[in-house]
Amino acid sequence: MARAQAQYLRLIDGSNATVLRWQSYYSGNAVTWSSALWSFIPFEASGMTAGISGSEASITIAAPATPPVLNAFNDAIARGLLAELSIYQFDPEIDNNTPQSGQIRIALYRGQVVGGAATVTTISIQLGTALSPVGVQIPPLKLTTYIMGVGARL
Repeated sequence: MARAQAQYLRLIDGSNATVLRWQSYYSGNAVTWSSALWSFIPFEASGMTAGISGSEASITIAAPATPPVLNAFNDAIARGLLAELSIYQFDPEIDNNTPQSGQIRIALYRGQVVGGAATVTTISIQLGTALSPVGVQIPPLKLTTYIMGVGARL
């Protein structure tokens, strides 16, 4: 079985309305996924780590500096929009042209857009603290003496 990963980026405003939906796998095509239309923009997410103990505090999303991307990222920085990045894994041998049902979400990051940077060819946004990608939720933590140590005794 082969494996492929598709990334979906959604920017959300303060009233919880979706500002844009992009996907970076299905080249040149807008696709319908999760009852919504996702446009193709070849973006790349970096700064992700595997594991609960990793720091996901500096996730960066970069894309070519085309007019639609420049407008969207500048707006996201100016308004402090919320970004939601979902990563799904699937078997590309089943269907590689459209999103298939049964894809497995392997990560979900949410964070406020807190900054950005640009070069002549690329623009990027940086997300504030993201939630844990493991299990797609905030990991539960049980405080034990192993974690906290033994308290002082008199």
